[in-house]
Amino acid sequence: MVKAVVVGSVALDSIRTPFGEVHEALGGSASYAGYASSFFSKTGIVGVVGSDFPKKHLDLFKRKGIDLSGLSFADGKTFRWHGYYEFDLNQAHTVKTELNVFEEFQPVLPDSYRKAKFLFLGNIG
Repeated sequence: MVKAVVVGSVALDSIRTPFGEVHEALGGSASYAGYASSFFSKTGIVGVVGSDFPKKHLDLFKRKGIDLSGLSFADGKTFRWHGYYEFDLNQAHTVKTELNVFEEFQPVLPDSYRKAKFLFLGNIG
């Protein structure tokens, strides 16, 4: 039974820092909060991804025991964020945001999530 529910964005992030770059890394509030929560509690995610979402990221969620019955799969591209950090890494600078399937996302809470003890509401609008 899911004890914690996380509602938010699941994204692919491309980030540049003075120390390196990553392209299309797993990102989004639901991804980060869900992963962290999974260390302490059975967790379910409510979010949306596009048909281009990498299987390796789904596999990561599954390895952590995260319930994905609240994750919607939509035709189109996954939400993407492009940004950079300066040397002190204290502030993110957005270069581009591509909402894609996230733009029309309407969260639906599976019945199995309705008795969860904890709810985390991330950014969705």
